[in-house]
Amino acid sequence: MKTSKKAIVLALPLTLLALSCSKSKTDTNPNDSTLQAEVLANISANVCTASYEDMYAKTQGLLTAVQTLNTTTNDANLAAARTQWKAVRVTWEQSEAWLFGPVEADNIDPRIDTWPIDFNLFNAALNGTDELNDAYINGLDDSAKGFHPIEFLLWGQNGNKTAAQFTAREKTFLVALTQNLNTLAKDVRDTWTGGYNKQLTNAGNGSTEFSTQTLAFVQIADGMAGICDEVANGKMKEPFDAQDPGKEESPFAKNSTIDFTNNIQGILAIYQGRFATDGKGIEDIVRANNLSLDTEIKSKHAAAIAALQAIAKPFGEAIISEQSKVQNAMTKVNDLAETIDGKLKPYLQQYTK
Repeated sequence: MKTSKKAIVLALPLTLLALSCSKSKTDTNPNDSTLQAEVLANISANVCTASYEDMYAKTQGLLTAVQTLNTTTNDANLAAARTQWKAVRVTWEQSEAWLFGPVEADNIDPRIDTWPIDFNLFNAALNGTDELNDAYINGLDDSAKGFHPIEFLLWGQNGNKTAAQFTAREKTFLVALTQNLNTLAKDVRDTWTGGYNKQLTNAGNGSTEFSTQTLAFVQIADGMAGICDEVANGKMKEPFDAQDPGKEESPFAKNSTIDFTNNIQGILAIYQGRFATDGKGIEDIVRANNLSLDTEIKSKHAAAIAALQAIAKPFGEAIISEQSKVQNAMTKVNDLAETIDGKLKPYLQQYTK
């Protein structure tokens, strides 16, 4: 079964952290199309483009590590491949806060990040005799390719796989799956930089995707609220309600809570207009007329992050033994979503053009 991809639409980069990094108050009129254009241009370039460039570079690093593991199969190279997988996840999960454009239109998201794995299909591919080439991987169901089959091959069912346990077919499958992931990351990067970036930058000024700047800002706010909904009411709630660790997102690497945290960190990135470098963000528009809303957004964001980081055990264990912490994290993430959808979005509809 495909889980919450998409029902609605801890190594964290230092550039994404903390309220202390927020910009000073601006005196600019919030209903200023020039400021709004600057914000959208910066989000397009310094958040979206930067994240897709970063993800593609990291998938290339993962592919190199997997190819090295294939050639020289030892535990050091296995550890290096695992490190690269986690590095890609940081960027991917943050970018789910702006899940629009080619990553949505080209159906990239479910093709690389569907869980749980359908092990009937996965094992049929692994145990079969078909050549594991690009065409074959592309033809697999979404639940048998992408991040999580790669994760399973790298960590094994219990997270303690050794290099000596790899079969030749597993290594071939791992390389093929990672090549497919790298190709899709490149497709997103190329489609975004090849023209879609201008759709966002030129909103209200020739964009065929966004006839007004307001539509672009609403799309961004919907993405921010949407990832909150997915984290709290999909990724976390479904395994929690079922008390079933098999429904969690990244169980083999014990990476699920880190995934959730990076999802929520992405919200602050696009709100502040910073990914690798800083620039104008939605906060500049908000702070021009409503400092209390800016404070509320950042406070609720910080509370959501703190609640997620308070979950001490791997998520599959936490849903059973740390239920109050998991419930609190879901509540805090939903609180953030309510502020984004109920206050930020109406504000943007009022003060943008």
